[in-house]
Amino acid sequence: MWALALALLAGPEPWVDVPLTLGAAGVWAGLAANEGELADPSCPCARGDVNAFDRRAVGLHVGGAERAADGLAAATLIAAPLAAAAMEAGDALLVAEAAAITGLLTQSAKVVFSRPYPYMYSDRVFAEQNGDGVNYASFWSGHTAVPMAAAVALARLVDRRHPASPARWVAWTAGPALALGAGALQIAAGNHFPTDVATGALVGAAVGWAVVELH
Repeated sequence: MWALALALLAGPEPWVDVPLTLGAAGVWAGLAANEGELADPSCPCARGDVNAFDRRAVGLHVGGAERAADGLAAATLIAAPLAAAAMEAGDALLVAEAAAITGLLTQSAKVVFSRPYPYMYSDRVFAEQNGDGVNYASFWSGHTAVPMAAAVALARLVDRRHPASPARWVAWTAGPALALGAGALQIAAGNHFPTDVATGALVGAAVGWAVVELH
């Protein structure tokens, strides 16, 4: 973690930020590919085990919500670097770096907390699902955190590049709204609790802000 902080303070330099971004993305992908083996299964689970605030997510399964969430998250992660590159070529790298670091932190948290997805608390769970680690990666929401990091990094860059431009307000509303929309759709799909989405939004926003500020 100290090495990560020092690398951020040293930039923005391609020789630092490109390896940092690729390294974070690589470890993120590795953890994601092995989360089934790394997670700690804890079910069978009952609806009553969930706190009252999150319990409303148990049993939700809105058709098409998961696919729509994928679309919103992907749209944000494509649009944010392109918009940043239109201002300054190196800005796209900072947006990508914020997303990669957030992805790494998110996947690490999923493995550490091993929180069951909301659908694991329903009556429709098959017995074999209880021991499958892929069903224990709810906390926190990557569909929210990663696009939020990219969106906030872009918005902060617009602040710095064009402090008097009305585009600042577009950047601060559109991008975060898409990230929160993706999280809300994941709740509707039964894939996340509200606290997963809220935590993901806060972590993503903090990393997106910090990456730009530290550079």
